[in-house]
Amino acid sequence: MTIQTFPGVMGEPVALRAALMLYPARYRRERGDELSAVFADSTAGTSRLATAREVLDLGAYGLRMRTGLTASSVVGQLFALAAPLVAGAVAGLCAAYTVDQVVNPAWVPAWALPDRIGEVPAFVWFLGQALLPLLLVAAVLAGRRREARYAAFGVAGVGALGVLTAAVQHTPSLWWFLSQSGESTPLLLAGLLFAFAPQELMEERPDARGRIAVLAAAAGGALILTAEGFYSSFGLLDRDAAVALLLVPAAALLFAARGRLAPAAIGLAALPMTLGFNVFRTWQSVGGMWRMAPLTVAVVVGLVATGWMLRRAGDGRRTGAGAGGVRSLV
Repeated sequence: MTIQTFPGVMGEPVALRAALMLYPARYRRERGDELSAVFADSTAGTSRLATAREVLDLGAYGLRMRTGLTASSVVGQLFALAAPLVAGAVAGLCAAYTVDQVVNPAWVPAWALPDRIGEVPAFVWFLGQALLPLLLVAAVLAGRRREARYAAFGVAGVGALGVLTAAVQHTPSLWWFLSQSGESTPLLLAGLLFAFAPQELMEERPDARGRIAVLAAAAGGALILTAEGFYSSFGLLDRDAAVALLLVPAAALLFAARGRLAPAAIGLAALPMTLGFNVFRTWQSVGGMWRMAPLTVAVVVGLVATGWMLRRAGDGRRTGAGAGGVRSLV
């Protein structure tokens, strides 16, 4: 495959070549020239920003092909069904977190303007988690799919900032990292789940029942944070709640192997909200990583088995998607 340099493609084909490298090798050999030609036509005479958006869209679809998140796969249909719910859930969780921080502020409120450079990441994180999930759910309810996708990448970026900040603390340790990053993993995982869901399977604009489902997911996100004790250290020894919040959403994914995508989508939407902090809470409550090993192995084996069953289901049939795919939870 030869990648040409097209006028207006950022002057150099590096970005285009990088995006195409994300596709499976066989697909690049068969369709690479066609993708390059379509990219050249769609970006001719456009601005650098529009060209950058096309590069991102092209690369994102390559990643979806590699991970099986296409419109024709059961996993892709499941992600598309869960995406509006995860938008509502992360918005509800973050809204409840923000209200709790305002009502019960720490010694130094998180929204206080930073007076030294080291406080800037925490300030940006707090504002980002307060605003971007709300923009995401608003775009979903308004049927603005492109804007929703960009907001989802923003949500994931804020989550990544929090995880990175936890990793480079002055007194790093596994305990400290899991404790601090647990507040950010919901944003990181929820943003990525939404951003890489097949957008073509999602509704242009949810109907009344779809909007109710999104708002119900927002209430669910707030309830999950309440069950987690608002990330308080007082709840770290509540092992039963931690295990339930991990296993129940994960077990719900098994419904997808039987073609029942609705309950599986609910579980998938809840899992980003519960995974990070409750892994830490379970580890803390059982008294160490080695004691947690049996549960970890069981969860990993269960997730691998679920993925294998979903792939087999996708090979055998398209689960009720039809020409337009799965379009609504309700």
